[in-house]
Amino acid sequence: MVKLHLVPLLCLAISTVFVTATPTPEADIEKRQTATGSAYGYVYFQGEGLSNGEQIYFAVSKTNSPASWNVVNGGRPVLTSTLGTKGLRDPFIIRDPSGSKFYVIATDLRMFGGNQTWDQASRHGSLSLAIWESPDLKTWSAQRLVQVSPATAGMSWAPEATWDPSTRKFVVYWASNLFSASDTGHTGSTYSRIMYATTTDFKTFSSAQPWIDKGTAIIDTTVAFDSASGYYHRFSKINGLILQERSTTLFGIWRTVANGVGQAQYGSVEGPLIFLSNVYSGVWHLWLDGINPQGYHPLETGNITSGVWTASTGYVLPPNPRHGTVFSISASEAANLAAVSV
Repeated sequence: MVKLHLVPLLCLAISTVFVTATPTPEADIEKRQTATGSAYGYVYFQGEGLSNGEQIYFAVSKTNSPASWNVVNGGRPVLTSTLGTKGLRDPFIIRDPSGSKFYVIATDLRMFGGNQTWDQASRHGSLSLAIWESPDLKTWSAQRLVQVSPATAGMSWAPEATWDPSTRKFVVYWASNLFSASDTGHTGSTYSRIMYATTTDFKTFSSAQPWIDKGTAIIDTTVAFDSASGYYHRFSKINGLILQERSTTLFGIWRTVANGVGQAQYGSVEGPLIFLSNVYSGVWHLWLDGINPQGYHPLETGNITSGVWTASTGYVLPPNPRHGTVFSISASEAANLAAVSV
């Protein structure tokens, strides 16, 4: 979780991979990730309240249900940072469309120890993303840091990505405060936008451009594609509320489906995380991170276009999970993930 203090805002981020309804390689992604998996993986961090909480943890579901979990690696971090700030937050995972590898991207930020305020971190933070890749969820590459934000940005927080079949590129998006070019000290008043860049390999990125600019702070954007309705659904935190929007294309016109999602059930929430059920056709799961007290609240719906979400029951999540990603996996991938020992 990351916070903005230029305006009253807390923040997180998460995202999901979208799928398509036609018999293309992207449809195969749907089958592998969000439709017919045998289990779920969960990647997350644990927060700045713990000395090793700002690293990357994994869990694997006990059954083909997201209601109960086994932690991986004895509950210790699987991926740790040796670069940049040496802190990791808001991890997101996505498959390559070939199915040959996974990418993990995360915020390069460490708040444990109180060496900086949230306002300082949002003005003079890292402009880079922390990135790993793996062919099997068990063997991971070395960490790399890649700068994605321009010098006029104050930070690069809560990154996520979506595969765009129309361009055959990943669209990567994150939150940045933007300052005027003349304000080299980043002292002026500003607000966060959602920036985006494209890539095919998470090594080389296009120049960052604003994707969502509401004229007020927005963060924690996540996107899912509902093949049944043909709509992308986008969830973001704006003005302290979770906004659900939909569009037929990533860069088309987005229209509001619901605002204040989860507020009636749980009050102030952030960090939306969304994924499709492996078992029940058309059922979407939406998890929202409570602010006080902290912790994820699971919701679900059988009609994502309705904007009506019902609280899920009987969930036992891993210890201290913060902003991350739930993703569908095969039985062999679940076995690989469960066997991780580092």
